[in-house]
Amino acid sequence: MFPSRGCLLALLLLSISPLSFQNSTPASGSEPTTFRSNVRVVLVDVVVTNAKDEPVTGLPKDDFQILEDGHPQTLASFDEHAGLPDFPALALQARLPPNVFSNLPLAKTGDAANVLLLDSLNTPMQDQSYVHAQMLKYIKEIHPGTRLAIFTLGTRLRFVQGFTGDPAVLMAALNGKKTEGNPQLSPLIKTGPEADASNQLVAQMEATPGAAAAAAGLQSFLAETASFQTDVRIGTTLDALQQLARSLEGIPGRKNVIWFSSSFPIAVFGEMRHYEEDNLARTANLLAAAQIAIYPIGAEGVAPDHLYDFSNQQPPRTLSAENAEQQVTKYQTQDLQRGSIDRDNAHAAMDKLAADTGGKALYNTNGLNEALDRVLNDGTHYYTLAYSPTNKNMDGRERRIEVKLSRGSYHLAYRRGYYATDAQMKRSSQAKAVGDPLRPLMDHGTPDSTEILYAMHVAQSKQQPAPGAIRAGDNENLKGAATRYTVNFTLSPEHLALEPGADGVRHGNIEATLLAYDRDGKPLNWIVRMIQVDLTPERYAAVLAKGLSFALDFDVPAPDVYLRSGVYDQGSAKAGTLEIPLGAVVAQAK
Repeated sequence: MFPSRGCLLALLLLSISPLSFQNSTPASGSEPTTFRSNVRVVLVDVVVTNAKDEPVTGLPKDDFQILEDGHPQTLASFDEHAGLPDFPALALQARLPPNVFSNLPLAKTGDAANVLLLDSLNTPMQDQSYVHAQMLKYIKEIHPGTRLAIFTLGTRLRFVQGFTGDPAVLMAALNGKKTEGNPQLSPLIKTGPEADASNQLVAQMEATPGAAAAAAGLQSFLAETASFQTDVRIGTTLDALQQLARSLEGIPGRKNVIWFSSSFPIAVFGEMRHYEEDNLARTANLLAAAQIAIYPIGAEGVAPDHLYDFSNQQPPRTLSAENAEQQVTKYQTQDLQRGSIDRDNAHAAMDKLAADTGGKALYNTNGLNEALDRVLNDGTHYYTLAYSPTNKNMDGRERRIEVKLSRGSYHLAYRRGYYATDAQMKRSSQAKAVGDPLRPLMDHGTPDSTEILYAMHVAQSKQQPAPGAIRAGDNENLKGAATRYTVNFTLSPEHLALEPGADGVRHGNIEATLLAYDRDGKPLNWIVRMIQVDLTPERYAAVLAKGLSFALDFDVPAPDVYLRSGVYDQGSAKAGTLEIPLGAVVAQAK
């Protein structure tokens, strides 16, 4: 039986010594009989609000009914959450011994975790400035006890600040280098002047005798370019959501992701032209498994029509004065219609994104502080329903979820479905993935992944390398003085797929990676090793009790670096990562 999450830290603490499962005391007797089951449990968080948009608490289990594809389901469990923590994880984390670090998330269980996602990929510069100013104002007046984490989305997802309620820390994070401080111009969003120039060029070509075909060709090119840019934005955004889900998965309970953006190019369960269904299903299921509810908030505040926003395109200069008035009138009418369509499409995408994940969309408002208060209030009062689907066929299709209340006239917010995929069944019939699955998770500053929880003890090795000796690591160009560290890993077996063979021995393959970055994000040294795991029943029992442990030696040319570690289990296709400033390791070899 795998350890519960509440006992995980105790397991990690106990497993630091001894640091090798080979030396653990084996359990006596043979391995007990194991009954294998593929029971799938679906978790659905439900926020219930009244006509005044206030959370409704105290509803009993019998008031709830849940249906999948129209068929009633039996509730396996039911819990109400009202923002009350079970225990402070920070206090437990503080009990780790010196030089021991863990990717166990620093958040209180029982509370919903609240995350700010500041999006520059899908947001014009002027809207980014507005959001930044509003966030600083909000944090200055933040309610005591409110804990937030901050991520940004640009060319990739970046982790900025872990969960804290300290206004000074949050403000420093918003103004720091990781948020890029000043607004960033998205290379995938056309600015008003750029759109203006393109429209004027097309208009001039259309008004030129004999140039109609060229104008049509230019319009087609511009449309293809816009479509390509949208494709890239969608792909990057989906990758970021997957990475965010992996980063937050280890935090128990609901996660409210408050996403500030001017345009939302995806709807999680919607049909998206030619985008890969597998990628869409993977994103949706990762969000669902991590219990993430997305609250899209329009970064533009109260947005004017394009016609009255002089930072956007203006009526083109016409070549003929005779029909200038008619052309301007026609352009203004088309611009109003285009602005209305764009705004309606953006709001529809926000509404669907929120509904699909159990959040709520807020737009066309200048009161971002009030919007945040509503999100944090609603998102910390919720009910968790769990059921095992009556339809056991994992056919990869979308399953629709519906939740009803037997009494009262309330509004319910919950995720509306999931994709019935069984990754374990599919993996056996699929070819091995190309490339290193850990590589995308190992960039400096990338959010820590918590699919596999582990602890690591980092200390200088007792035997340091002699000058000219072979370096511990895979960077062949590493020269000069270096300090050798020994990194002892201890993995929780909870998410490792260690399957028994015919001989009763459990087998697995774990990829372990270490990477040292300087403060500018330049990689200095790296090491990638495959750990082959072969466990007899006795040794497997010891792993269940104390974790799976192994050690790597690693040379670093300077102490003022960031050490990023990662583990990947080939059997479960799950990963865990952790990054620490190596300067925090102060213990010397004895």
